[in-house]
Amino acid sequence: MKKKLIVVAAVAIVAAGGLYFSRHWLADRWYELNRPTLPSAKNFDQTPTGQAGHSSAPPSPIEGGMASSEHYTLDSNPQDASRPLDPLANFAAIPDETNLAVPWISQAPFANWDMPYQEACEEASMIMLDGFFKKTPKITPQQADEAIQKLVTYQNKVRGDYKDTNAEETAKILRDYFGYKDVRVLSFDTSDDIRNIVGRSFPVIIPFSGKDLDNPNFRNGGPLYHMLVVKGYTQDGLFITNDPGTRKGEEYVYTFQKIVDAAHDWNGGDVKQGEKVMIVVVE
Repeated sequence: MKKKLIVVAAVAIVAAGGLYFSRHWLADRWYELNRPTLPSAKNFDQTPTGQAGHSSAPPSPIEGGMASSEHYTLDSNPQDASRPLDPLANFAAIPDETNLAVPWISQAPFANWDMPYQEACEEASMIMLDGFFKKTPKITPQQADEAIQKLVTYQNKVRGDYKDTNAEETAKILRDYFGYKDVRVLSFDTSDDIRNIVGRSFPVIIPFSGKDLDNPNFRNGGPLYHMLVVKGYTQDGLFITNDPGTRKGEEYVYTFQKIVDAAHDWNGGDVKQGEKVMIVVVE
């Protein structure tokens, strides 16, 4: 009897050890089995005018210098013949669902979460956005690591630091370092405001109160402050993101409400009181 118990105990220990060491593999399989079916990713479309978005979209119905949605106003300057109509000012119908081909990277490309990587979500988000506009199908971990290191070095030299970059600072880096001409920080209140931009083929970077995202893959409940890329949405109320803060962040989905509720800019460290904003590269 005692021998039997010893055998049973040994088998139980081996089984428990097997489950422990394969827990990540099992979690990944479970995630893949329960992952929703997402629309196919589509590449950046450069229009004849040099603007991103839909070249065949009708012009803005607003005649004059301003075009607005329910929650924000954009200067379209349509009377300036030398400048094409502002694509963000066109509030024609958007698709029921979309998924933009933004390449994904982790902010810790080799799973090293020491500094600077644990603070590199802003850098990773900018690199992913740049990859979309450059039609980069994939960014290898080596390429991601080099790009993050270069961007950290640049910020330390120009700003004196690289951590906790707010939305306006991030937009400035996209202009000065990556070379984009028109980068905007737009306030939003609802998921429709975000969809009105992403649905026109503009992925957006959004800053968050990291812990309020409730991502089960985050360490210690998530960071105080976090950035990710929203690159699409589904018909059933999910935003498709590239979240650099987890190894499972490629096309990670959050509900519309979760994205809106958790969105907050850095706000000097008082993140939960930070404004709800999104960063958009127009050209």
